[in-house]
Amino acid sequence: MLVFLFLKEGCVRETKYAREVLEPAVIKWRDNSEGRIERLLIKKTNEVEIRFSWWKAGKFVTRPLYLSEDDLITLFQDAVNKNVFTNSFRSKLKFLL
Repeated sequence: MLVFLFLKEGCVRETKYAREVLEPAVIKWRDNSEGRIERLLIKKTNEVEIRFSWWKAGKFVTRPLYLSEDDLITLFQDAVNKNVFTNSFRSKLKFLL
């Protein structure tokens, strides 16, 4: 069962497993599928985690998300624009690069 919460950040999903903390970053393809980067609050551990996921026709696909480098950059840029990543993570990534 999915519950949709409408907060100022956008539509946020909630399941038995987790709750989206923010609107996810999304890249859409012609075959009605999409890749997402999601910031999730895991209910069991009360930890916030990042999930890269693949969705087809609005449903979560339990397979890996495969992306070209160009699509990864596009998806990552959307995640940065939507503040999916913390400032601390961005600083560490900038230092790494």
